[in-house]
Amino acid sequence: MNSKSDSLIVNGNSREIKNKIDYYADCFLDIAKAENVLDKFEEEFSQLKDTVLNNLDLKKFLTDPSIEKPEKIKTAFKILGEDSTNAIRAALATMIVMDTIESVKAVYNKFVLLVNKLKTRILVEVVSAIELDDKLMKEIKKNIDEKTKLDVRLKNVVDKNIIGGLLIKIGDKIIDLSVKSKIDDLKTRLHALELGGGEFVSSNKD
Repeated sequence: MNSKSDSLIVNGNSREIKNKIDYYADCFLDIAKAENVLDKFEEEFSQLKDTVLNNLDLKKFLTDPSIEKPEKIKTAFKILGEDSTNAIRAALATMIVMDTIESVKAVYNKFVLLVNKLKTRILVEVVSAIELDDKLMKEIKKNIDEKTKLDVRLKNVVDKNIIGGLLIKIGDKIIDLSVKSKIDDLKTRLHALELGGGEFVSSNKD
């Protein structure tokens, strides 16, 4: 086989390995989120990674093809301890069954990148009377991204009670850009005038 063919095989294997690392990191993120233990899981995963990398006997045991996988999992769970989350147990069992313990550091590093990205993303609801088109939503996202320095995810919510304009909900904050809010504000101001004894008198004279 010539060097060009060898290079294609190496590159192909590299892409396959990268795809597997990305896949498992995504899966573990979903598991941690579903169990609502993301921070705890990240801490456990870090400890697991360090333990496997620093304990050569353990790494050899977990990667030895002559040892049955159930036995590996049983031993690994003892190392995790009784207080470990179901999420990290599921992740470890998956890596053992799928023979990816060798890539634990790479999977962990990818997982951390995903977590960091997730933590800088916020969900913003754009409430409007009609459904907004993609072009307008992209423009709104761009503006909010620039203002917040975050990776914003937009969700368009249609509310027939909105009279023109928009309501933008960012966390517990609401930016009211609707016509209705302007009308309500005007009513409040007029009501304040009435309570203050103000009168509307025409200044037009014949």
